[in-house]
Amino acid sequence: MSMSPRERVLAAINHQEPDRVPLDLGSTRVTGIDVGAYARLRDRLGIEGKPPKVMDVWQMLAWVEQPVIEALEVDVLPVPRLVQDFGMRMDSWRPWRLEDGTPVQMPGNFDPVAEEDGGLCLYFGGELVAKKAPSSPYFDRMLDLRLSYILPPVETIPLPVLSDEELEWRRRWAETLRAETDKALLGDFGFNLGRWGSYPEWFYAIAADPDYVLAWYERKIEVLLTNVELYAQAVGDNVDVIWLMEDFGTQRGMMISPQMFKEMVAPYYKRLFDWIHQNTSWKVFFHSCGGIYPIIGTLIDCGVDILNPVQTTAAGMEPEKLKAEFGDQIAFWGGGLDTQATLPFGSGEEIRAQVKERMQIFGPGGGFVFNPIHNVQTDVSPDNLLAMYEAVHEYGRYPL
Repeated sequence: MSMSPRERVLAAINHQEPDRVPLDLGSTRVTGIDVGAYARLRDRLGIEGKPPKVMDVWQMLAWVEQPVIEALEVDVLPVPRLVQDFGMRMDSWRPWRLEDGTPVQMPGNFDPVAEEDGGLCLYFGGELVAKKAPSSPYFDRMLDLRLSYILPPVETIPLPVLSDEELEWRRRWAETLRAETDKALLGDFGFNLGRWGSYPEWFYAIAADPDYVLAWYERKIEVLLTNVELYAQAVGDNVDVIWLMEDFGTQRGMMISPQMFKEMVAPYYKRLFDWIHQNTSWKVFFHSCGGIYPIIGTLIDCGVDILNPVQTTAAGMEPEKLKAEFGDQIAFWGGGLDTQATLPFGSGEEIRAQVKERMQIFGPGGGFVFNPIHNVQTDVSPDNLLAMYEAVHEYGRYPL
């Protein structure tokens, strides 16, 4: 019996077998597609329209439009933020062109400053917040390149609270999409425990001054709890899943020890996720790249319902092992196809074979929403994308 997209997603993340494996493209900034690859895919599908919008300038991700959603039978839609990274606003747009000449639409306040070497700089509030090197498709965060050995007093670090304008934007999106579509809805909360500065600054502090890091987490969790309550008042049950992201893994393993994560980080995420489960109907979607196998059990104990991107090429992340050990406790949203090698460089048959394999591993008993591992990159051809989506629909029907 055929299900609606929302019924399909809810069944899967509740560890029930739906009619087919649900499919995501573009519901989050970690399950999206590069705008150049998207434009070529849209052309191949024969879908016409205005130049595609870039909804995430940092990664140059496309806002996936409804005709593409329907053509590919995607089951999930985003409830987006008004203000994205680098202060980019989603309520107005301006024309721009990619380096290959592809016309796109950028946020209305996107105003890059060109450098002599061909790079582009973005300023927000007079501060350099991002820079695009001539050879890069992305705008890299300047914060991540900073290295300071002087820790600012925790109480002086600005911590934003959701504005009335932001809350009203999200409320309208959630209500409209719930009323006008039958898709599952993912809410972009937009906050995490995070860091006050770059990864190197956090690494040094967590090793040398753990009391400082704990003081930061104590202050940050109170603001997170304030924001999640405001967010819940705005969107209510119109959102099915709330997603957060914070990377703790690399290709080769953990950034910090599993014990350090369990003792210093996990208790604060548990407070946030406990509040969500006690006060809403949402499922918690948590994105963390890399070889995070040693902390998956801890994430489950914290209240994570859905794991993404399921980076099966990283150390310890073999799909069979993940499904066997955690498949009845957490849903896998991702892991459907390797985006580092197979999707960009594989043949159509190699793509189809891997999609079929992942369906058979992750799909039994539900608990699987198909998405390739992280975002589709700019060098992926329409042929390879269509091979992936055709395989999803061919091999994703239950019984698998």
